[in-house]
Amino acid sequence: MRIIILSLFLSFLSVELFAKDNLLLICLAKEESILHKNNNQTVLYRLNQNFINELATSNDISIKKNFVDEICSPKAKFPPSVGLLRLLLLNESDIFDLSLSGVDPSMRSYKMAYIRELQKQVPHFFISYLAGIQSEMPDAHCLTKAIPEIGAFNERLKYLEEEITIHQILSQKTSIDSIFTKLLDIDKIKRNCLKLKRRSKKNPRV
Repeated sequence: MRIIILSLFLSFLSVELFAKDNLLLICLAKEESILHKNNNQTVLYRLNQNFINELATSNDISIKKNFVDEICSPKAKFPPSVGLLRLLLLNESDIFDLSLSGVDPSMRSYKMAYIRELQKQVPHFFISYLAGIQSEMPDAHCLTKAIPEIGAFNERLKYLEEEITIHQILSQKTSIDSIFTKLLDIDKIKRNCLKLKRRSKKNPRV
């Protein structure tokens, strides 16, 4: 047990040391520590790991302070990883500080390329996040019944992906924002789903 705790501490410490003044990365590392402490290995943990792995590879890429404050505030509506995913989907590259004032001129094109590559990963993180939440539901159809926008998104993805890009599918920002807002009630959605499932077992249709 001591070895596990020490390993987690060193992992968290190494991220913080590497992060230096990257407040977002420190914020995500703290979230990771809390998830480990609570033995939370759910979809949120996987999303957190995706972002830490991506951001740690290019530590000097900055996100504008107002967005960091929104993501990491103790009063934030969403966990840091979810808040970051939401803002990357809604605001895309606008959340990054593109002044690159502290970056060597010879490295600026590389940093811009990194931002573009990260943004390409964001829709896949979103798809994986929704699929993970769906897998944790008591019934396969509960989530789309509670949040119809997810069902509509899945249909567009299924039938249109070969014709248009995922970014074009995700261009409906109002729908995306609505999905995240409704996911704030995910615990209630799960409870209602479980009640309906139990009720259907007691009163199966003839």
